[in-house]
Amino acid sequence: MKTKIDAEYLAKIWSNKRVRQQLAFKSPFWFSLLYLRHHFSYPFAPFHLEMFHLIEEPKYDFVVVMAFRESGKSAIMNLVNVLWSILGKPEKKCVIIMSQTQEQAKNHFANIKSELENNQLLKEDFGPFTENTNEWNRLSLELEYHGAKIMSLTRDQKVRGLKHNQYRPDLIICDDLEDSSSVSDKNVSEEFARRFESEILPLGNEDTKIIILGNLINFYWGDPDMDTSFILQTRDKIRNGKIKGVFRAYPLIDDYGKNLWPGRFPKRKDVLKLRVKLSLGTWIQEYLLKSYGQNNEDGPNIKFENDGYDFRFTEEHPYWKRNSTPSQKALIPQMEKFVIRVPMHTVEVFENPDDPEYLSFLRDMYLYPIEEDLKKRIEKDSKC
Repeated sequence: MKTKIDAEYLAKIWSNKRVRQQLAFKSPFWFSLLYLRHHFSYPFAPFHLEMFHLIEEPKYDFVVVMAFRESGKSAIMNLVNVLWSILGKPEKKCVIIMSQTQEQAKNHFANIKSELENNQLLKEDFGPFTENTNEWNRLSLELEYHGAKIMSLTRDQKVRGLKHNQYRPDLIICDDLEDSSSVSDKNVSEEFARRFESEILPLGNEDTKIIILGNLINFYWGDPDMDTSFILQTRDKIRNGKIKGVFRAYPLIDDYGKNLWPGRFPKRKDVLKLRVKLSLGTWIQEYLLKSYGQNNEDGPNIKFENDGYDFRFTEEHPYWKRNSTPSQKALIPQMEKFVIRVPMHTVEVFENPDDPEYLSFLRDMYLYPIEEDLKKRIEKDSKC
């Protein structure tokens, strides 16, 4: 995949209708670049390219993506995915977008509708899109020329038996199905998990692609009996082989302090500009995708080997020492340089307070952007 594209090269493609149609039809990356670039204010990062790869490859038919806030996951895995999957090579016929609330459902639908109505280049190359104006007045629309239909629903709506003509749903996207209040009620979470398996999964067939998008919105225990979040439960089922699928986690900063999106945050000061606006707990949970105890404001948990505690990794006690647990396997070469082991219930283990990796960890993870707070943390750990 060509990732560095200069303006002259892009202009040549834009000027040739046949070339741009062929590229966009085959590739969601090119589809985004040619028709939906206005949704992306910054250059694509390697993890975005991996998202495009997940969309493009048919073998990834059950995908769960957990990513940091404002990572672009919905723009790519929802908006781009829906439009390209219908207009491009997959030629999907019945697409369902499922959200937690009616407001979210309306927003997803409005974004898609706006492109189909107002994106002139898209209409020129892949239209016409609809002749049935009545369909546009609800949260569903029918692209009669393409024989396809898009429906935007909430997670509580009845879905059993949904079809478009003879087509069962062949693309189901679940985008932000939960929030902190919904996962706090274990009964509600368990009921939705049962409904997902009994009603939502059976909507499709063997060729249906299912995408689940979300964030780490509560503490991760690594215990199925305690993790009430649907996305975490699904991640554990994939990990344990109960569901055949792929789980991807994309924190802003990887386990060794590497920035996953240098195009948006080119320098340390750019990350710090975001970090200082957030509490420590919010930064750890929603941007690092880590769990350091039920209250991340007390994190990170740091222990030293010389205190006599046994920190060997086990499934029951997944304490983390660098290189001791397997990291997320890259699906494309551009992601191989990153080490991602989240979400995990972690204790950071270092040799002693003088261990260079200890200070590097505190700085590289942007945990204490204010120097005085960093000094207090070091002093606190040294006394323990």
